[in-house]
Amino acid sequence: MFDYLINIIQTNFNEVKEHRISPEYTMSDVLMSGFAMFSLKDPSVLSFVDNYPTRKENLENVYKISNAPKEQGFRKILDPVNPDELLATFKAVLSDEKVSKVIEEHQCFSALGGYTAIAIDGTGYFCSNTTKCPHCLVKKMKNGEQYYHQLAGACIVNPNKKTVFPVFAEPITKQDGSKKNDCEYNAVKRLVPKIAQVLPKKNHLLLLDGLFATGPVIRLILFYSMQFISVIKDGYVLVQAKKLAENEQLKSKTWYKNKYLKCTAKWTNGLMLNGAHQDIKVGYVEYEEIDTRTNKVVYAGKWITSLNIEESIIIEFVNVARSRWKIENETFNVLKNQGYNLEHNYGHGKQFLSSLLATLMLLAFLIDQLTQTLDKNFQKALLAAKTLRDFRQKVRVLFDLIPCISMNLIYQIIARDLKLGLSP
Repeated sequence: MFDYLINIIQTNFNEVKEHRISPEYTMSDVLMSGFAMFSLKDPSVLSFVDNYPTRKENLENVYKISNAPKEQGFRKILDPVNPDELLATFKAVLSDEKVSKVIEEHQCFSALGGYTAIAIDGTGYFCSNTTKCPHCLVKKMKNGEQYYHQLAGACIVNPNKKTVFPVFAEPITKQDGSKKNDCEYNAVKRLVPKIAQVLPKKNHLLLLDGLFATGPVIRLILFYSMQFISVIKDGYVLVQAKKLAENEQLKSKTWYKNKYLKCTAKWTNGLMLNGAHQDIKVGYVEYEEIDTRTNKVVYAGKWITSLNIEESIIIEFVNVARSRWKIENETFNVLKNQGYNLEHNYGHGKQFLSSLLATLMLLAFLIDQLTQTLDKNFQKALLAAKTLRDFRQKVRVLFDLIPCISMNLIYQIIARDLKLGLSP
């Protein structure tokens, strides 16, 4: 499956616009070199470049790289490439027939026809007191200025599945010609149309933080025929809900997760968002879990939604709403702490390099997640390696040491379905 997905990526990389007059290296080769660096979990661009001579044959066979530039050339070539140039690649991967079946299995709310739940959140991926570019966000410090980059990411999640599938990411960076810092709120407004572009035929259900429980964001979501569930922390909705609760007019359902964990959800539909957006009506849900042994609340949450809340879906609604945290736990945490090194500075540049490399890393993570889900040889190899960390180390060692016609061959060797013949 990995090799199948690489062909899709390489085909789309061939379509990325060329900004050079007489290129020595094709744009596809340079982009694929960046992707391969993150796919193989190399710790730096220098490491990838230093290993290139011994890997050359395998990089050509597996990643379709015919030639790769040196370290500085790599950064210089990719710096002017806008991350939006990779939108078509994400779309091609996620719309592939084999991949679409997996996405459908991640749908939620089957009783309502099925929604693809997409969690959205922001994270940082670069910070420095010295290195900067025109797109850097700037924070005033006592001893000077701090320069940093962030992104708003979107990921397909399901409360009952550990696997997540990145959709795309929008850089939170100073926009061209602006002296003001960008913010997560504006980045998400740019991201929503791109989600619709990458996944045009899905029933989108966006899972949002309370920052986005506003009229402009909700109107944008509804304009693209999407649904949403958003945390609600303050505002007129809570005033209305409090009054209904006092009059015992909220509908209620209680159930137990286990012998001691008591769950209670209360809800209503048709509340006014606020005075400035009186025409926007939302559903409201409040939820808490109580440990009956101590009578202490172990979790509480409140959400607004464009969905019509009914008793038949309330348990699933709560589970899906809480799965927004998967973009933090199963996505950003993995990218930062499990081999991808999101917070490491692979290259900053003067234009788009830092954001482009973060997007390539997200693409590599997407391919890893799809391969882990779809590829039986990958699954057998992972089982044989016992841990994901050891599995990735074995992949890199074999890739560096033996001739490979495909990544599938490496998986079979790790799974011991294929034995190496050693010459005497």
